Amino acid sequence: MLKFGFTNETKARVGKKHFEDLTKKFYKVMKKLVDKKLFGRDGLVDMVVVDDETIAVMNEEYREKVGPTDVISFAYLEVTEYEKEEGDVIVGDIFISIDTIKRQAKEHKLTVQKEMDKMFVHGLLHCFGFDHQNDEEEAEMEGWARQVLGWG
Repeated sequence: MLKFGFTNETKARVGKKHFEDLTKKFYKVMKKLVDKKLFGRDGLVDMVVVDDETIAVMNEEYREKVGPTDVISFAYLEVTEYEKEEGDVIVGDIFISIDTIKRQAKEHKLTVQKEMDKMFVHGLLHCFGFDHQNDEEEAEMEGWARQVLGWG
């Protein structure tokens, strides 16, 4: 099972319950992979909503890229030996810029909620080892995201 933690560092109204439900749906769709990566234990994933200024600092510090981005994921499964430990597994932290999400929602002709959902699931996929370094990986990630989101 996946447990969800939530922090909103902005004044934007963002509902925690919605993302708890989306986390459960992600688990349902990805259960086999998630259980394997978590060694059959519970996993913890945290989402933090930030502004462009905050995520721009993170983007430069951790990715060496200038300016804001939509989502930054810190995946811990690949860098921590949880198999040898007991208790819940800390899966990762997902930081989402509400400012960038609002701009992208307009560009993509989506609601802000749907754009947030898309980026949250994208971040979850990164936390479980998915990447998009080439077209094949990107297509795989997009396929899983569509399945989780119910977008066909």
